[in-house]
Amino acid sequence: MKKTKLFFINGIILTITALAMRGIGLVFNIYVANKVGSEAIGIFSLIMSVYSFAITVATSGLGIACTCIVSEEFAKKNYINGLKAVKTCILFAIFLGLASSFLVIIFAPIISSTWLKSSVSEMPIYLISLGLPLISVSSVIGGYFSSVEKPYNSAISQILETSVKIIVSIFLLYINNNKDVESICISLILADVISEIFSFSLNIIFYLIDRRKYISKRSLPMQMKRKIFKIAFPISITSCIRSGLSSLKQFLIPIRLELSGVSYSLAVSNYGLISRNGYACNYVCKCTYWLL
Repeated sequence: MKKTKLFFINGIILTITALAMRGIGLVFNIYVANKVGSEAIGIFSLIMSVYSFAITVATSGLGIACTCIVSEEFAKKNYINGLKAVKTCILFAIFLGLASSFLVIIFAPIISSTWLKSSVSEMPIYLISLGLPLISVSSVIGGYFSSVEKPYNSAISQILETSVKIIVSIFLLYINNNKDVESICISLILADVISEIFSFSLNIIFYLIDRRKYISKRSLPMQMKRKIFKIAFPISITSCIRSGLSSLKQFLIPIRLELSGVSYSLAVSNYGLISRNGYACNYVCKCTYWLL
């Protein structure tokens, strides 16, 4: 009965946090869209679609793998193997995060010149690579907290991350007010990276505090590493395909609009209007999903 009650409490915490963060995000996105204009929000949305795909590659189902394995090992009272699984997932996360960052840096000139029609330089794309290893590790730690039934740590981290992102974004947009599209995109992306650094640091602190009672120096059996791979790999493939198609779809919208005869700048502006008007609808759909 106690575990059932704890399950419902944890579910309520996660649901309320998700709805609150999405609501705050909705209001903030509308504020940003009205402040920077449709062209800037269009370019920023396209860059963020690349960011979303890169995050999918960086995380690659490791958070879910961590949750499954740690839950299983802790249920068997194998706390040592559970923590060693977290450590291995973190090492995989660092590797995948760095690999994703490297790919973003390599393809940044192509994305800027071919897909964004040189409307911005490679700099905003380079900036998104900075936070990828941090996001990857944070996803693993979030999976660990889910497995030990402590989602409130992740909730606190999400709330503070969003708060930092909003504060830094407003500050940087105020400094770069009336600047060009690239400066606006750099400001928004830099705010996101700073918030990810803050969230990563907080997650690491929470994790180190929680794991102290399980610390051990024993090695992890090789079969555990294979188990992590078997769980994470199928999730990674399907997630990357879905995210890649979604990112491609976002880039095709202004490209097809340009083929109708309008300039790329106007096409991106129209795409920005679509993105701005879609925030509220997107929020309603996600709220319905969480409530169901």
